[in-house]
Amino acid sequence: MSLQFKDIDDAVLLTQTMLVQRGAFLDLQTDLTDHVAVREMWQGRQKKFTGGTDWEFQAQVDHNHSARAVGLFETDGSSFGDSFVTGKTGIRHMNAHYIYDQREQAFQRGGTAIVDLVRSRYVGMMVSFYELLESYLWSKPVDSTDDKTPFGIPYWITKNATEGFNGGNPAGFTAGRAGISTIDQPRWANYTAQYANVSKEDLVRKMRRAHRVSVFRSPVSHSQPSLGGTSNGIYANDETIGLLEELCEAQNMDLGNDLASRDGRVMFKSSPLTYAPLLDDDSTDPVYMIDWKWMAIGVMEGWENNLSEPQPIPGKHTVRRVDLDASLNTVCTNLRRQSVISKA
Repeated sequence: MSLQFKDIDDAVLLTQTMLVQRGAFLDLQTDLTDHVAVREMWQGRQKKFTGGTDWEFQAQVDHNHSARAVGLFETDGSSFGDSFVTGKTGIRHMNAHYIYDQREQAFQRGGTAIVDLVRSRYVGMMVSFYELLESYLWSKPVDSTDDKTPFGIPYWITKNATEGFNGGNPAGFTAGRAGISTIDQPRWANYTAQYANVSKEDLVRKMRRAHRVSVFRSPVSHSQPSLGGTSNGIYANDETIGLLEELCEAQNMDLGNDLASRDGRVMFKSSPLTYAPLLDDDSTDPVYMIDWKWMAIGVMEGWENNLSEPQPIPGKHTVRRVDLDASLNTVCTNLRRQSVISKA
């Protein structure tokens, strides 16, 4: 049975409908295979803050050393030392936009064509925003004079060749992270180690130790400045993830006929290892072990995804601009639960 068309345009329209969904397009806008930090932090771990120009949290860096053995009728001792320090994280601002001219062909066709055009421009703007945010989240500002760039994970979790809690002030930030200097407050430090080989005797052993010694439990129950639910994330580049997958395969004697049976399935302490593409640019092949209970991306309430109405551009009366504005920064309230293990 043959189909009957009243004219050739109907046939073309039906063919287009069958082949490609209206408004669909192939996205080749970025070279990043995944926006890991954006997904983990921006889309999954936002913490909304209200009021003020800085987000503050307090840390008690020492106890009062008042405990002692005493004798009968002994005179009481009394001393006081303020052991609290305040961390402050400033707000950073990002902007992206798209424009369109009301004389473009889509506007002459009307309806669905306009929607498709605006949608494609919106997607282009969002990809630009997410790609820049991803690069920020895997880097840090050059130094403290930069008051525009958001703090990334390497700002909070710093590397050191010596094993232990030796993650000190980031380069260019002598006042320390969140204004607390590790030189003055040695307990305000993340765990660090250095490895030479991806092996159980080297990298994996150091990951085990980092996980074990960074679990601090207070003997007294009290409210703490946590930022989210309990969950851990482990992030590495392609080289390191690939070697760990091979290591995982080697310890399993029943893999069947799958040549890559452990790809994307490597776990450590029940947490999956996640490939972060931007870490491919880091020659130290770091493995970041993040406790997300204490780290999040802070957003100023009402400005996490502020999309403007179309506004005319001065001097171009037929052109409209739509802006996306976000006020944000990363926050970490407990460095001792964070670790990074890197190569020399």
